[in-house]
Amino acid sequence: MLDLILDTEINLNGFVCLDEANYLIKQQECIGLAQTRFINGEISFADYCDILELCNVNIDQYLVTVENNLQVIGYS
Repeated sequence: MLDLILDTEINLNGFVCLDEANYLIKQQECIGLAQTRFINGEISFADYCDILELCNVNIDQYLVTVENNLQVIGYS
């Protein structure tokens, strides 16, 4: 369940060239690996957020989304 709460997604607006698509896929793979390591207790939440920032995730917006996800399932 935690993986669903912490999930990220790629939002595309229009055409994406092959190089950009490959870059976005690599970013998502990195985020997925970081998420798995965080869920398994191998890295801290701060380290997880640092990795997300390195992958160009807007942390402020991401944390609002995580908080909303927690409210939807009744944990907040």
